[in-house]
Amino acid sequence: MPKAQSENRKKAKEIFDEHNGQISNREIAGILGCSEKTVSGWKCKDKWLGNNRSTPKKSDWSTPKRRGGQPGNQNAKGKNLGNQNAMKHGLYSKYVPPELIEIIKEMPQDPLDVVWQGIELQYARVIHSQNIMHVLDKEDKTEEITFKGDSLGFEIQQAWDKEANNMKAQSRAMGTLMSMIKDYDALLHRNWDTASEIQRARLAQIQAQTDKLTGNNTEIEDTAETDEMIYGENNKEKDNTV
Repeated sequence: MPKAQSENRKKAKEIFDEHNGQISNREIAGILGCSEKTVSGWKCKDKWLGNNRSTPKKSDWSTPKRRGGQPGNQNAKGKNLGNQNAMKHGLYSKYVPPELIEIIKEMPQDPLDVVWQGIELQYARVIHSQNIMHVLDKEDKTEEITFKGDSLGFEIQQAWDKEANNMKAQSRAMGTLMSMIKDYDALLHRNWDTASEIQRARLAQIQAQTDKLTGNNTEIEDTAETDEMIYGENNKEKDNTV
């Protein structure tokens, strides 16, 4: 014996007929206090659209979800959140330390700015390394006591050894820096029409600075004007020739 239809199921069909079919499943579900999918199932099983429509077309299914945050979804509050919710609730929050998440939040979104920050960091490391690896003269010898088991020994680095290692490290660091500058140059010219004046000025500024560092140009360009454009008048980079 077939199971009797529920009152809501009968009412749903009555509401549908009263509106001559011009009412959505969501609206019917809202009136009856049931789910939209339940109404969609009743419509299909009870053939509200006639015998020729036992299988509903896509437009007769539950109301399709639009892309992005759905109505009532609290995680979608706000505008232009990007990956902020993912960092708070998703993969980042599970595996990435909070300190790194804070850094990620402060990172620029423009690829040009990301590459530029990498260039600045690499350039600063090249300069800073001189304070650590600088060899005073040919008498600048380093002796360190070493232990291997119960044996006591000495490790000696002569001035020429330290200078050779310094030059190798410097060459690798400068090679990385120049490669990053080329990447910035290529990316800048691919997006020249949308790049800001500051983003364009950065290229000339960093090229002039690296030329001073490597001695590629005999005529050293005055970068004061470019520095002012990038860093502001109160934060001009001091012109310290290395």
